[in-house]
Amino acid sequence: MLTAGAAVGATIMYFADPSRGKARRVDLWQRAMRATRRGGHVLTKHAEDLLNRAKGAIARANAALGPPEGYANDKATEERVRSWLSHVTQHTAAIQTEVAGGVVTLRGTVPRPTHRHVVDEVLTVPGVTGVRDHLASAG
Repeated sequence: MLTAGAAVGATIMYFADPSRGKARRVDLWQRAMRATRRGGHVLTKHAEDLLNRAKGAIARANAALGPPEGYANDKATEERVRSWLSHVTQHTAAIQTEVAGGVVTLRGTVPRPTHRHVVDEVLTVPGVTGVRDHLASAG
């Protein structure tokens, strides 16, 4: 018990020292914030990786099952994708689409904030079994 009290007292003296205490407290705060940011960044990366793996598993399962009943031809799917894109982004003229076997290839340039959203939305279009993302992000 005496040792614990001495440790607490020494810690208080270390951080309350009139000449160096403030700098030590600021250093401790900065280290804690840096660790928090790193932890959040790592967590975000793991969540994104998990999401991408799940999308890949779904795409592989869809490909293994073959085209769904009522599968539209590639031309109809491409028209549907172009229409869908007009609801997702204002930059549809900068995006070229090709469809082969239900797999959409996207080419062109889109603003960085909408890049991922465009690809995710194209995956939801009926008749689309996969997306090849060759879009470049601008800005």
